[in-house]
Amino acid sequence: MQTDMNKYNLSIYAAFIGAALLTSCANKSDSHSVSKNSGIVDINVNAKGIDFDFITTLSAAGIFRAANEIGLDADAYLSPLGDITNHPYRRYRWSVGYHANGGVMISALPPEEEMGWTPWERWYKDSTGIVRKESWVLYPLKNPTASGIALWYRIEEDGLAPLFLNKPSSLEDQLSRARIYEAAKVLGFDANEVLIKPLTEKGRKYYEQCRWVVVPHILGVDGPVIYILPPMNHSDEWPWESWYSDGKTALIHHPHFTKKTPETTQQWREYPGAPQRPPEIFGVDWYWYNDPSLKPTMANL
Repeated sequence: MQTDMNKYNLSIYAAFIGAALLTSCANKSDSHSVSKNSGIVDINVNAKGIDFDFITTLSAAGIFRAANEIGLDADAYLSPLGDITNHPYRRYRWSVGYHANGGVMISALPPEEEMGWTPWERWYKDSTGIVRKESWVLYPLKNPTASGIALWYRIEEDGLAPLFLNKPSSLEDQLSRARIYEAAKVLGFDANEVLIKPLTEKGRKYYEQCRWVVVPHILGVDGPVIYILPPMNHSDEWPWESWYSDGKTALIHHPHFTKKTPETTQQWREYPGAPQRPPEIFGVDWYWYNDPSLKPTMANL
């Protein structure tokens, strides 16, 4: 083991040993703790709140080793992603490659359905030895080439933290991180006026619990579709919602529930693996309707 290995790697290594011991003990008794004789006292994987599958993914991809090489503080910026919290990085493709300057670079590429709208994040050491972080997007299109090829461009940000590491400070901050304002501008409406201003205080708190994301779709002529995705274990009474344009109607709003409502006009199911859809909605029957008011469904909660 390298003597200069990042201290977080060492802690994860110890945690894996603890997890292995716990698994062994679990096969022998109902106890969730390891005796003092084992050298590890009262370690409980669930109580620790660590997502070992996700940490394994990062480790196997060489992310911690690369962080150590470029001088990125893994304890501050990567290890918190192993906490069992509501962030999207478990579905990202994490990899280690090379920056244009020839040095090692860590990449976090968002899921295919979000590609181009959700930022591609990457960390590297610049030519002066300073650690840098960049976030790149394709859409809305900016300075395409004469042949019509979309070009990646860097968005403004500060610091080294992953975009979704820390909890948003407000609903507006949440929309900003998800690039809802940019998508709304492409669709030709004011996100504050349509999506935020109608909300009661309880409505705001509700929508702060939801995942906001932009995913293009063929029914929206491959333009942006703004999704609001609540915890799906409440889908009978909490809808997922979408706003988009089909190229004919300026703006369309569809709420979807897993049980019929008085407003229901259509029934629909999306099967797992379907392109251009967030995975939360797969595999169940949805009852939906067109809402000409365009107002968020839970605005008056």
